Amino acid sequence: MAIDGVIFDMDGTLTTMCFDFDKIKAEANVGDVDLLDHLDAVRGAEQARLMRIIVKYEKQAAARTKLNRGARTVLRGLRQRRLPAALLTRNSRRSVDLVCGRLSLEFDISFSREDGPHKPSPEPIRRIARCWGTKPGKLLMVGDYKWDVLCARNAGARSAVFVEGSVLPPWAKDAEFVIHRLTEVLQIVDKETS
Repeated sequence: MAIDGVIFDMDGTLTTMCFDFDKIKAEANVGDVDLLDHLDAVRGAEQARLMRIIVKYEKQAAARTKLNRGARTVLRGLRQRRLPAALLTRNSRRSVDLVCGRLSLEFDISFSREDGPHKPSPEPIRRIARCWGTKPGKLLMVGDYKWDVLCARNAGARSAVFVEGSVLPPWAKDAEFVIHRLTEVLQIVDKETS
């Protein structure tokens, strides 16, 4: 089945991972929870406190992150193939704007946590599919973590997990493709389209 567009995660996929989630959780004193789910569950002063901590670390990461090898090549290759590219991240809009501005990245659509339910909800991929006039099953989600794979699976989209090194995390088995270089996305697109 042809791929009509590609959706990328940001941190750890297109850009280097600059977050120490254990450090963030320790400072927030929240234990072993999903930070965004916990943020959604609290209100008032506690929500504001957690938001300040998360935003502080996002700002630091946005200032330090770099493009992963092959990121520009794959984005340029998709443009040459006239395929749209989207960014889907659990980061804030401000973080997305800082990273994209600093690294000169452009996407047809970018979806941050303020834009709706965050990964692993299927809703972001469904919205992107509607904007592009296609079905989620004709989109490829590329990410480096289980939320990316689950988001794709929940939406009925295809998924490629980006793994650096030779050790595959247990949840990688749920991805349709495992890639070790970002440029492999172009090979997937070409093979599925031919």
